[in-house]
Amino acid sequence: MVRDYYEIIKNRQKIDYRRTLAIDLETLVTKNNSFLSGERIIAASLSYFRDGEKNGIRTDVKVAETDTDKDEFSLINWIDSRFKEIDPEIIIGYNHTGYDIPLLQGKVRLFGYGNRPRNLLFYLGTAWCLDMMYVIADDLWKLSGDYFIRKLDDVVVHERYSALPLKRVKNLVKLEGISKGDAIKHLWEKEREKFLAYCEGDTHDILLIFKEIFG
Repeated sequence: MVRDYYEIIKNRQKIDYRRTLAIDLETLVTKNNSFLSGERIIAASLSYFRDGEKNGIRTDVKVAETDTDKDEFSLINWIDSRFKEIDPEIIIGYNHTGYDIPLLQGKVRLFGYGNRPRNLLFYLGTAWCLDMMYVIADDLWKLSGDYFIRKLDDVVVHERYSALPLKRVKNLVKLEGISKGDAIKHLWEKEREKFLAYCEGDTHDILLIFKEIFG
């Protein structure tokens, strides 16, 4: 199904596209974890439009220091407070409707009822969650006539977006002889600066592509 997302946004006259928030989570996954069960959130990246910032985008990253429930809950509470301050009307990501958002919703259930991050729940329930994985597939279909879902690694180097000042940091987790999941763990534990750059890259690039498509 191909949609004209530009017309959808234009017709939602009360939505302010400048209040768009891009979100991405980094997780530790072991071989024993089933999908959306047992992953540990170790970092969150949030990118949003701000005047005066480079490319008009600000990115905030929070990284857990340890693989513990305490640090994970602290990270989720940070996301909760940032959502309140940013006040998004549109929440975007790359497959965030299939992974990041369901994972957050599952983690929230582990909080005691009185301690649940209410701002996070409010915005996930009221903002328009727009998955750029499908939007980009539509955007590139208009060029090639071939509709398919691409990896973000391939999207950021596609000729359609070659003129954009994207960070293009997916290669940071391509380490010889180890899986992507193990590479993320290695950067988190041993090379924090590269890990931060990797976290910042995905949301920054997705937000710039959003701006390119919708103007």
